[in-house]
Amino acid sequence: MSNNLETKLLNCEVDKKTESYFRLLVDGKQIKYLTVEPGTYKNAEMCFGPTLYPILPRFPAGNWNDAVVAKDEDGRPYFTRINLTDFPGVENTWHETFIDWSDIVLGENLHVATYEATCPQFEDTVIAKFVIWHWYMYSMENETTVYELLNGHGIGPRFLGHLTEHDRVIGFLMEHITNARHAGPEDLELCREALAQLHALGLLHGDTNRHNFLIRDGKAIVIDFSTTRKCDDEDLLRQEMEGLLVHLADTSNVGGHDPSETFDGTYEEMMDPDCF
Repeated sequence: MSNNLETKLLNCEVDKKTESYFRLLVDGKQIKYLTVEPGTYKNAEMCFGPTLYPILPRFPAGNWNDAVVAKDEDGRPYFTRINLTDFPGVENTWHETFIDWSDIVLGENLHVATYEATCPQFEDTVIAKFVIWHWYMYSMENETTVYELLNGHGIGPRFLGHLTEHDRVIGFLMEHITNARHAGPEDLELCREALAQLHALGLLHGDTNRHNFLIRDGKAIVIDFSTTRKCDDEDLLRQEMEGLLVHLADTSNVGGHDPSETFDGTYEEMMDPDCF
């Protein structure tokens, strides 16, 4: 079935064995989240907007942002449920600036959930970092709090404001560090100095790979606090510092790790969708 509303596929996470998830922009202003039950469509149909739009059932009228699509007894897709859901967002909104997602223009995808972006509120290009699916919001909550602890210390990029979607906070904007390079073994002392400042605040970075240290004007700037956490264990802080040289010399792009980790996989693997 074809919808009479302008629809744009923003993000999707597709799995043929379990539920698939979609974030859609409808009529240029409404964000709607769809869950599609397994077996409703083929994966190839769902990962590409032009093939997805014609096969979706007609959108129900009314004020809703959350719906489930499945097949009926005759094999036809239909909406089994629609809700106006109050999705969770970042609760620690410590900064005074709020930027709506619709006001930014995304540029290059730099890393998981991290993009260059422009918006009218800032003259220069900024970095936007956000999560789409509410079950990953704990990570954005954590990183937002880390930036509050770092505020004014000059250890990482400047936090510029909270990024919102229909008034819920889904991420943040930060300073774009330009004219910088990734660190290497030759920058060990600069990186140690920056990491020591982080540790002095009682924070374990958790991923001290060379790409998380930017070198500019004789100083190391620490970035990517997605795995950073409060830590008062001196042994763990010491282990992170002692392992720094190995990570700076590592060119595999695998990254560092939190010495206390006991789980398999990385946050990036958890976040990586089947398609965007």
